[in-house]
Amino acid sequence: MKALRIYTWALIVALYVPIGVMALLSFNNSKLPYVWGGFTLRWYEALFKWEQAWGAVVNSAAVALAVAFAATVLGVFMAYALRSDRYLAVSQAAMVMPEVSESLSFAAALWLLKSHGGVDLFGPVGVFLAHLAYTLPMAHVLLAPYVAYVSRSAVEAARILGASEARTMMSVVMPLLAPAFVATFLIVFANSFDTYVKTAFTTSPGFVTAPILLWSYAARGRGDPTIYALATLMLIPSLAAAAIYFRAVKRYG
Repeated sequence: MKALRIYTWALIVALYVPIGVMALLSFNNSKLPYVWGGFTLRWYEALFKWEQAWGAVVNSAAVALAVAFAATVLGVFMAYALRSDRYLAVSQAAMVMPEVSESLSFAAALWLLKSHGGVDLFGPVGVFLAHLAYTLPMAHVLLAPYVAYVSRSAVEAARILGASEARTMMSVVMPLLAPAFVATFLIVFANSFDTYVKTAFTTSPGFVTAPILLWSYAARGRGDPTIYALATLMLIPSLAAAAIYFRAVKRYG
């Protein structure tokens, strides 16, 4: 157990130390990462004047919000419709395939569909559909166990009292699933916001997201600390989502 504990903490350190170093370098008054030139905010000042970076962040946030909302709503309806034990195993297997398949293969398949299938959806619509195809199975898998726990007696009582299927879904099932709905929305948002591979295969030159911008600078070996400042600010949505998630878990158990 001691070895496992040491391994766990070593893994946590390996995951978070690079992020901490990157955040520290965003305050370094030197362009050289191995030279500490003192504390400064000039990279953040430069970032606030960099219109391309803010445009990329807005594009990422807009796509992630739309994808999170669509995937969560569709995931709830799919989990509710497929909750029957008779088809649950088949539906879970079919839905999880895009999630567990290798990202590059899935992105290449999307590119082939658009290039040779006559489906010309490059740009924001293509990025939205690619992210939705990737995150909808994730939302379905996350929500299916919670939907299965919704008492059938509550649903049947609403139906006996005259509620339609849609009214039962919106007035009975959805309130019971609110904590799972919030958690799934935040997880899907975080995954869509920083997805690079599927975005790179489906976007157009005029539609740049934050991960695409960061990678384009990193691939060219540009050591501009403004990129560190942008990457550090991009941590804020993830930290906020994590705080909301743990607060919801603590509140609703």
